[in-house]
Amino acid sequence: MVDIDGDGSFLMNVQELATAHIENIPAKAIILNNQHLGMVMQWEDRFYAGNRGHTYLGDPNHRKLIYPDFVAICHGFSVKCERVMYKRDLKAALQRMLDANEPYVLDVITPYTEHVLPFIPAGRTVAEMIWKI
Repeated sequence: MVDIDGDGSFLMNVQELATAHIENIPAKAIILNNQHLGMVMQWEDRFYAGNRGHTYLGDPNHRKLIYPDFVAICHGFSVKCERVMYKRDLKAALQRMLDANEPYVLDVITPYTEHVLPFIPAGRTVAEMIWKI
């Protein structure tokens, strides 16, 4: 099983790393880490002229750092984790993750400007889904 998750969503259930480790469940997770609550930010960009309402998850005093440090968090739960900064490194990292017989997390740094498509605006139906920027 591979969970593909955003950084904000992953933080909401980070305690499951303990379950995976203690129960020896070889679950895998890929964190699409854009340092933001990405789907909320997407709404801010599309419907609110980019006005931000505390959707930045990084440390505003140290914007060049990756925060939080998911590699350190995972290691604290005794779960293997590696950070992928460049697209060229992704394929090999994915293979290492899939080959592992234990819980494993990939912290994949992604640009915050990437939006998730398609998506359904509030109060709309699947027939009114937005497919492009």
